[in-house]
Amino acid sequence: MSSKPSVVLLGFFARGNAGDEAFLHVQHDLLKDDFHIIVPIEHKNAYEGFQSWEPYNQCEIINYDDVPRVYGSDVAALHIGGGSLPFGFSGQFLMSALDAQKRTMITGVDSSVKSALGRDHIRFDIYNRLDLFSVRTTKSIFNLRKAGVGVHHGADWALGLKSIEPPEHKRGGALVTLRNFGTPDQEHIEAVNRLHAYLERQGHRVRYLPFAPDDQRFMKFFPTANADNTELCWHDPRQVKGLIGAADVVVSVGRLHTLIMSMTSQVPTLAIDPKIMVDGKHILNRKNVFFCEEVGLPFYYSVDDMIAEYGDDFNSRVKAIDFAPDYYERLKQQFDLVLKTARGDAEVDKSWRAGAAAVPSFGAAAAPGAAPLPKPVKGPDSPERAAAREAKREAKRQERIRAKADEQAAKGGETTERSDAA
Repeated sequence: MSSKPSVVLLGFFARGNAGDEAFLHVQHDLLKDDFHIIVPIEHKNAYEGFQSWEPYNQCEIINYDDVPRVYGSDVAALHIGGGSLPFGFSGQFLMSALDAQKRTMITGVDSSVKSALGRDHIRFDIYNRLDLFSVRTTKSIFNLRKAGVGVHHGADWALGLKSIEPPEHKRGGALVTLRNFGTPDQEHIEAVNRLHAYLERQGHRVRYLPFAPDDQRFMKFFPTANADNTELCWHDPRQVKGLIGAADVVVSVGRLHTLIMSMTSQVPTLAIDPKIMVDGKHILNRKNVFFCEEVGLPFYYSVDDMIAEYGDDFNSRVKAIDFAPDYYERLKQQFDLVLKTARGDAEVDKSWRAGAAAVPSFGAAAAPGAAPLPKPVKGPDSPERAAAREAKREAKRQERIRAKADEQAAKGGETTERSDAA
């Protein structure tokens, strides 16, 4: 056993998702010099052979049900994060760590409190018991502080990811990420075909960059993707970021961390809604919409909207947008807080606990006095969307006409009844 104290790191790890793997890489780099790293893995969802990936090959891997390991005398702290982890993620480890009086941290996540909850709700109890609670988005900060929860305004862990430079033949061109949302309908397939053709007309060699094994399997539905133009390195986010950093432009159709890695690499990038359909209803890619709104990235509701916006001026108009300096400053603060909290340093800054009164304006730039960030760009409606909107309006109009007719008929019946009574 290592002579160093141990830290348990929890997240959606070992599944090959480049975003989640980025979290582990950055956390491991931060803590490895001072701590022995323990990573619990839910093996039924883990990708076969993950043990050989970095940094898993440098960590102690335990089973997801090996909760008693948290009670070990060498364990100093438990950390959960980052990403969109639901409340209660890895609750068995968190409750055990609290019971064992280990230091507990949740950082780099999205989180919220429903307005109807009372202050004695379990969410408030757990958040107040944490030794460190830090969220990555202005939306989360706004919600939590408005509800009276003391929380640090941190950042996405992937902001600190290092990269591996790709070989020359993998540099340049347009990189496209398609997120898996089940079997795509023909409309989505044809939209990707149009996106591919459009980028080629702008002079770009188009390649695809799956961010997870599910994305790789998803690619088989798209005739424009093949073995020669698809990069398969999702298990190593450093390689993913290297490819992104060497690209001329990056287009994310659904993946958040494609946008984050592109912005940290200062590569022109834009987001397109993948048009997720559930039971015939369009489910907006809300996480990416909120992110783009916060940082000022262009977001388009369809491929056709994007093409209509840029036309033949794509290369001259698409621009690289870097994160504002406060993002990196917040990440630096998060690094410092996690490291000092894990160590149990007496001088660790606890001022974030009093931050409940400091409620930012959601959607505004973080710097005082700065101009509000631009809203997501919405291009012209497609004919199909315009027709659907008009049909909806007509249906509502007909419904109002019927309701008025029913009301008149009811009044007429009431008059007849009074006449009969007289």
